[in-house]
Amino acid sequence: MNWLPLHMSIGVTILAIIVLRLCWRIFTQPPVRQPSRSVRIATAFFHMFLYVMILAVLLTGWLGYRPMPFMPPARLFGYLHLPLAPSVGGLSARAFAFVHAKLVWILLGFVGVHILGALVHFLVLRDGVMRTMYFGRPDIASRQEQALLAVGDEAGCSRERP
Repeated sequence: MNWLPLHMSIGVTILAIIVLRLCWRIFTQPPVRQPSRSVRIATAFFHMFLYVMILAVLLTGWLGYRPMPFMPPARLFGYLHLPLAPSVGGLSARAFAFVHAKLVWILLGFVGVHILGALVHFLVLRDGVMRTMYFGRPDIASRQEQALLAVGDEAGCSRERP
């Protein structure tokens, strides 16, 4: 059972990253893309499902942890005390641990599908989706400037770039 404190520490770290990512997503605008309506709906559903699955895995893992009597309390990275989850009605910790294990495999399958989708965008479609997923992505002002330059070139009044 020496792996359990590290396992729980990684789970809490993932929870913190997911909360930060959701806050980031709430307060920033998504990249500008022009996919069809069905692609937008499918993408939004898939990403929402991934977030829900990650949170479900984390929650069931926390609810499935019940230390044995005389067992020291769990500590995150050996320092911070991890509070015990509240008891839930008719479900035992063993049931939550079972659901946790099954959800992990389902989540890993969806992560694999997500990676395949990213590779399709990168290798097959080459539509620039991968460029919009990292912090160094071009800012909106430069994209707007490029669009204005393109419109100006089409109208015959080309101007030099600064």
